[in-house]
Amino acid sequence: MPKPLRVLLVEDSVDDAELVELELINGGFAPVIVRVETGDEMRRQLARGGWEVVLSDYHLPAFGAEAALDTLLASGLDLPFIILSGMVRAEEAVKLMKRGACDFLDKAALARLVPAIEREVRDAAGRARRRTAEEQVRIMSMAVEQSPVAVMITDTTGVVTYVNPCFCANSGYERHEVVGRTPAIVKSGETSDQEYRQLWQTITSGNVWRGMFHNRRKDGSSYWDEASISPVRDLSGRISHFVGITQDVTERQMKEMELHKAVEHLTKANTELERFAYVASHDLQEPLRTLTSFTQLLDRRFHGRLDSEAVEYMTFIVDAAKRMHELINDLLAYSRVTGEGRGFARVALAPICDLALHNLKCSIEEAGAVVTVGELPEVQGDEVQLMQLFQNLIGNAIKFRRSGTSPEVAVAAQRRPGEWLFSVRDNGIGIATTDQDIFEIFRRLHSHAEYPGTGVGLAVCKCIIQHHQGRIWVESEPGAGSTFFFTLPDSP
Repeated sequence: MPKPLRVLLVEDSVDDAELVELELINGGFAPVIVRVETGDEMRRQLARGGWEVVLSDYHLPAFGAEAALDTLLASGLDLPFIILSGMVRAEEAVKLMKRGACDFLDKAALARLVPAIEREVRDAAGRARRRTAEEQVRIMSMAVEQSPVAVMITDTTGVVTYVNPCFCANSGYERHEVVGRTPAIVKSGETSDQEYRQLWQTITSGNVWRGMFHNRRKDGSSYWDEASISPVRDLSGRISHFVGITQDVTERQMKEMELHKAVEHLTKANTELERFAYVASHDLQEPLRTLTSFTQLLDRRFHGRLDSEAVEYMTFIVDAAKRMHELINDLLAYSRVTGEGRGFARVALAPICDLALHNLKCSIEEAGAVVTVGELPEVQGDEVQLMQLFQNLIGNAIKFRRSGTSPEVAVAAQRRPGEWLFSVRDNGIGIATTDQDIFEIFRRLHSHAEYPGTGVGLAVCKCIIQHHQGRIWVESEPGAGSTFFFTLPDSP
């Protein structure tokens, strides 16, 4: 099958051009030939591109091989340039070939034309491939030199053959101080020998090692490098070098260490605080029971013999003891919720809510409340805590009711992407807009005389929701009731 060939022919003779075309066809080419006779024509054709070879007569009336070669060289194109002529001295042909012409052929003997074109086109293609490869190497070299991460290359014995400027900036060493030595130059002693042995075993077996180094700079200061070390193979597939790419993550590592210490300290302090709250609340129960018992004993023993003022004082003591008992129980419940809790399991919320309503049965009947519960899903959670959550929210909805109005409470759930949205809506007194966090422990918006309580219930709800990776908030207007919303993850 004929090989396509695009030829730019500098020739003023149509007959000679046809002879060249015939020779190429006979030689197995399918040539596309464009003939030019002047420098302007040649420049225009070169600018269009796509040429594979330039053939030029030595002498034309207005143009010639010397001018044509100058035009080709000025264009910057690397194209084979072959001279065709029968009237040129050998020294003139040699002169042009020294300047860049590839060959000189006699028009009367064109048998060498096809072999000469094949050779020169092949050589030109080879030069193009080398230029492309050299350009790729140049770009890669510049990319490595200008890289914002450190690069080190070693031979198979671990001796450094190259480091880039970023490595020098990170370590404080000049390039000549590192090349010829091993990476141990930045070794701090903080990374164990076992880690280094594992690294070496990994890369010498042909795999990539990733990890962290705690290194030492030239000035003695330490820094952390996040590293990736890979083997480099030669054309035969054998490992010839290793390349390490490292990034200075000292600032990030320091912040992570500070954060880890802070979390440890906070966890310890929180555990101690929870333990203290539990023990303190538990230990307060005994003197409180003693106070209540002796007050009641005094009432029974001296009943009818105390004046009205003394009876009132004893009533104050008993009421205060009851409130203290309620507060202590709430604190114990809060400390249990803020503790580790139990493991999560699949929980059906419908029976959990029913259990909460059963616990609130007396309050519901006393207030004449109507509680409606929509369809509730199954979630991953702690069933005891979730029961406490529903009990607290529904209990509050009943407690904070408007005078003369029967409480109406509606519990509903709505599925959303990745979570369930729950709502507990009531027709109670509502909540005025405030800057105070109503979910803060001991936060009360009403006096004890108006609405009894300790201000712990909503704080317990918030802890339960946080423990379950959810959110809780309220939407309300005074006199128009409140709706407490909370979310729970929609876990499979």
